[in-house]
Amino acid sequence: MTKQRSSIPLILRDMSPPEGSIFDPARKWAEEKERRRASQPEAAEDEEGLAAKKKKGGGGEKKKSTADTIKESNAAEKIRKDHERDLQKLSNLRTLKALQDATCETTGGKIHRMIKMRHLAACDLRQGAVTASEAEVLDILWALEEMPSFKGAEEEIAAEKAAKKDTKDSEKDDKKSSSKKDSKKDTKKPAKKEKEAKPEKKVVLSPEAKQLKELMKDGADTRGTFKDSLKYARKLMSSKENLISFQLTEMPDRLPPLSRYNRQFQLEEWQCAILNAIDNRESAVVCAPTSSGKTLLSTYTCKSAKGTVLFVLPSEVLVWQIAATYYEFFKGNVTICTDQITFQEITGDAQVYIGTPRALERSISKVRGCAGQEMTKGEREFMILDGGYHQFDYLVLDEVHTLNGPEGDALQRIIKACSCPVLALSATIGNAQQLRDWFERVRDEHLEATLIDASNAKTKEVILKEHFARFINLQRYVVTESEGKD
Repeated sequence: MTKQRSSIPLILRDMSPPEGSIFDPARKWAEEKERRRASQPEAAEDEEGLAAKKKKGGGGEKKKSTADTIKESNAAEKIRKDHERDLQKLSNLRTLKALQDATCETTGGKIHRMIKMRHLAACDLRQGAVTASEAEVLDILWALEEMPSFKGAEEEIAAEKAAKKDTKDSEKDDKKSSSKKDSKKDTKKPAKKEKEAKPEKKVVLSPEAKQLKELMKDGADTRGTFKDSLKYARKLMSSKENLISFQLTEMPDRLPPLSRYNRQFQLEEWQCAILNAIDNRESAVVCAPTSSGKTLLSTYTCKSAKGTVLFVLPSEVLVWQIAATYYEFFKGNVTICTDQITFQEITGDAQVYIGTPRALERSISKVRGCAGQEMTKGEREFMILDGGYHQFDYLVLDEVHTLNGPEGDALQRIIKACSCPVLALSATIGNAQQLRDWFERVRDEHLEATLIDASNAKTKEVILKEHFARFINLQRYVVTESEGKD
């Protein structure tokens, strides 16, 4: 007897997005936590270090070992060679399209590429090229200024310039004062001691700052210098009376994350608060508009959970959409449950159960008799889901406002049956505070009923986070049936 195989994995594989195209929120959240940890003041550590130095008699820096010195020199040599390779590659590219398709390995090479693209776009606009646009120039300029390495290098160059100016001004003042003393020889009054000369400020530029300084000084082509094109782009930006209006009307297709030059994504404060709550295994209700970044939260929950996640969606279309995405993201460990079909991967433990409320309730909590080989031989079947709500580590409810919908009763019973933390998401909750209070009231009701001496037990708090801004502006179109006339 041959066992029947399901075609669902093939369907999900064909529906899933290309490999590597799915955003991993866990990696971004780890970077954000590391950035926050590094930016926190370390006054206590500094005081301990100073105290230790005083005890040791102001001991200097620890001398580097020979191995560390060799490693640093090898790393610096590698960066230098990679930078030379990047510059050689960029020197052969003459068009904006070629530069857009090019990639660079080093930070200096990436800055050079962006500056060259901005220069070509600015020169095309000045010369009135058909393909040129103000939006293109400003898009590249903002992407360049968003690069931390470019921003830091510019600040270093400005600091060096200011230090040189201060030195020159002090030298001029010294010359003036000495000339006045020579012209007025007063023998009656004793000469005052000359003021001690101020120590000269010297700014040591980083390798990126040195490269940027040389590029701005020597970088040029037949149409002008890189320095002049940068001034032109910044003058163009400052000439806009209402910059926000210009962005929304002239370049809505270029605002992040749609810009091809600026693909950086930064987590917002409200997202960080919920991600931190997920790390602490707390329940949360999130009300935020469409396109504001709620999917990031649900994906992180499914990725970071130590066990299986129950993901409840209101429609079968959404189930297939999310299942296809997660099939690629979690390498096939996805279970689907709708009114039309039920499927679970029997080769391993499912990372996430995805389904509609009534179908999930029927499949997980139905009465299970001695039917099927999974009961007699301990074998799992791909069409019969593993029962019981105890297996879920987290409950995710997308479009939670459907509590008031056709399957709201089943959704309420699922919420009451699960004893794990809950993440409830929606864009259209009118009574968010009331919903949060309801979650606090109904959670763990089935557990409290079995505990006789638990009258004073405190229910776990449910976090409420409301956000009212969109990540990008939505475009609205009006369709009319009337025919257009010339």
